[in-house]
Amino acid sequence: MRTLSLLLLCLCAALVGAGAAAAATAPTASTGPVTAIAPTTATVSGSVNPQGTATTWYVEYGTSTSYGTKTSSVSAGSGTTSTAVTASLASLKPATTYHYRFVATSTAGTGHGADGILTTSSLPAAVTGAASAVTTTSATLNGTVDPSGRPTTWYFEYGTSTNYGTKTPVKDAGSGTGTTAVSAAVTGLTVGRTYHVRLVATNDAGTSRGSDQTFLTAAAPTVTTKAASSVKDTTVTLNGSVNPNGQATTVYFEYGTSTGYGTKTPAASAGSGTATKNVSAGLSGLIGGATYHFRLVATNVTGTITGADLTFATAGKPVALTGAPSSVTGTSATLTGTVDPDGHATSWYFEYGSTGSYGAKTASQDAGSSAGAKPVSVPINGLSPGRTYHFRLVASNSAGTGYGADATFATAGPAVTIAASSATAIYGQRVTLHGTVSSKQANASVGLFSATLPGSSFTSLTTALTGANGIWSLTVRPAIGKTYKALYGGGSAVTTVSVRPAVSLVALGHGRFSTHVAGVRSFAGKIVQLQRHRLNGSWVTISRNRLNSRSTAVFHPNLLRGRSQLRVAFSVSQAGAGYLAGYSAWLAVRR
Repeated sequence: MRTLSLLLLCLCAALVGAGAAAAATAPTASTGPVTAIAPTTATVSGSVNPQGTATTWYVEYGTSTSYGTKTSSVSAGSGTTSTAVTASLASLKPATTYHYRFVATSTAGTGHGADGILTTSSLPAAVTGAASAVTTTSATLNGTVDPSGRPTTWYFEYGTSTNYGTKTPVKDAGSGTGTTAVSAAVTGLTVGRTYHVRLVATNDAGTSRGSDQTFLTAAAPTVTTKAASSVKDTTVTLNGSVNPNGQATTVYFEYGTSTGYGTKTPAASAGSGTATKNVSAGLSGLIGGATYHFRLVATNVTGTITGADLTFATAGKPVALTGAPSSVTGTSATLTGTVDPDGHATSWYFEYGSTGSYGAKTASQDAGSSAGAKPVSVPINGLSPGRTYHFRLVASNSAGTGYGADATFATAGPAVTIAASSATAIYGQRVTLHGTVSSKQANASVGLFSATLPGSSFTSLTTALTGANGIWSLTVRPAIGKTYKALYGGGSAVTTVSVRPAVSLVALGHGRFSTHVAGVRSFAGKIVQLQRHRLNGSWVTISRNRLNSRSTAVFHPNLLRGRSQLRVAFSVSQAGAGYLAGYSAWLAVRR
């Protein structure tokens, strides 16, 4: 009877559960209004009713009712009443219309809110224009502003760099939707300076900045001396360019066989514009085969400006111009330049070396005899890495020799360097190897190798990883003289650490002293010397002994009365290959 009652109770519970499951309702979601909006973000509101089932919700949004983007899901609990919810929408585009709706979902189903619409706000548009009415100390700054329908203010930033530093008073641009021309006069500028300027517009949607523009206040003329042309035996055309910078300007050339010049061309007007214009003057009656200096000179009310000094050589000896080197590596380079034979059969070569005295030169080559600059080049090899080299082009003909200017280049440094914290170590002592790879790269592998005797083969030691700035290091304990090699990037470098045997000196008492010499091999039978320090700073040997099978010896010297400083010396001839002489620390004793 009790079993039947239990079965009836279970059946009733199952029927109640089935009825509850059948009664579960999908959650509902309602889309509410926008509560905040900006050019790239918005906050929207809504409500969710879980209808008694554990529910999550999110917002779908996009530029159409296909949406395409959604916020992260948020729990709404499992209540039975509507709960207000809000969500922030990010990464929106300014001045763009978006659709959005709230979505609630549970195991009972999904509820969608109605489609909502929002339009992000627009930044104002600012366009920097060209400055006008530019004088020596003032200018009018110009531009246009589009408020994009929102109350907007504007000002100009200006200064002698893109940091600006000064701005005009803030002015109102209104709240229209069209472009409005704006301008501001500025004064107190410095003569002959380049100024940077940009327009800035601001409204509640944000700030827009126009592009950087520049203008030059009126100043002394800008002058450039250019290379002479049509160089003949006794004639030439001098060239240059001038910018009057807004003031009436005259120009002339100075010339002569030195930088004292001494002669000048008649003055000519260059106008009063603000654009650069080319000027030239023809000369005659020059000396053949001579080098002349010349420069362009321009004058206005602000001042007189001289261009750089340049030279030309009238026909006669050839003109050699040293060029820029190319294809520079750690051990080679290609030297370049131009040669103008000036109508005479001409040969050329390059001088080069690690100083301005050069010391080496390339083979002489033929440049022909026709007038006009001809490019020449020649590769050189066998250079040292990481060195600065001087070079110049030399050209010769029957009229004389022309020398190009001295130029320099630096060969690439080694791919890897290696050095030791100490060039000499005592047997068993630690030494740190260190270096840098040329790439300055971290976590690069540097292969390290060692060789024991000169001429012996290198064997692999280990691989070291570089740290910051391509620096690597490794601690070693050389037991005998070692040469270490580092390999990286196809390059290698070596360093040598010499080793001294480890020599000890111990007082045994009763005037007896013990010494031991340690190294990679036994020194049994080798001679050690007990030495005393003299007042003049030298050491004198007072006793000799042979090392026993344990590389140990005992001394019983006849010491002078008083205080003595003793040490044990082990010479190079006794230490043998791979070792320097060894010395113990000195020991103070009193007899």
